[in-house]
Amino acid sequence: MLELYDIFPKTIALAQLRTLTPSLISEAIALLDETELVELGSDGAYTKEQQLLEHPLFHAVKEELLALCMEFSQAWGHEVEDIGICNSWGNVVSLNQSIRYHRHDNSYISGSFYLTEGSKFNLLNNLTSDLFSIVPKIRHDAPHKRSFEALDIDPKPGKVIIFPSGMYHSVVASTQEKKRYSIAFNAIPLGEVGKPTSLMDVQLSRA
Repeated sequence: MLELYDIFPKTIALAQLRTLTPSLISEAIALLDETELVELGSDGAYTKEQQLLEHPLFHAVKEELLALCMEFSQAWGHEVEDIGICNSWGNVVSLNQSIRYHRHDNSYISGSFYLTEGSKFNLLNNLTSDLFSIVPKIRHDAPHKRSFEALDIDPKPGKVIIFPSGMYHSVVASTQEKKRYSIAFNAIPLGEVGKPTSLMDVQLSRA
């Protein structure tokens, strides 16, 4: 009989943003309402502006997010000189809308913080596709921690979720009349990254 050992958990992080005050949340929602959106039908909408956190309104929030991303990187034992946010955008989800499972392949750390309550944020633990080169059909009739498991997180104003960019995530279909507002971002390591034989020197600048 096999003795099974479960190792190598996937780690995410949650925090409450100190700099995202109630008054700033109101200003941020007003900004999103004024910003041009890309409508995706049942998948909600996102802002055409992809550098939202460069707006002066979010200066302190951005600095706090960068500090949290660095702390998250260090929790993984990564040697990183610095971290920069490479893109950021607003998401708006209305009644019966959701955001399907996706991940951010060209990023390092991803995150989302909330301006309102609303439908749950879902993270998918898709271990099988990470580890097996040949993947048989997987039973999806019930959660199974070795192949298919999901975690739902309730959005609260000011809460931020930070996770590795390769993790699949989604937003559950909204059952509320009120719109759900959030801001998402991707971050990358800056400076010298990697071992000597695979070294990169990553710079991030805003023209």
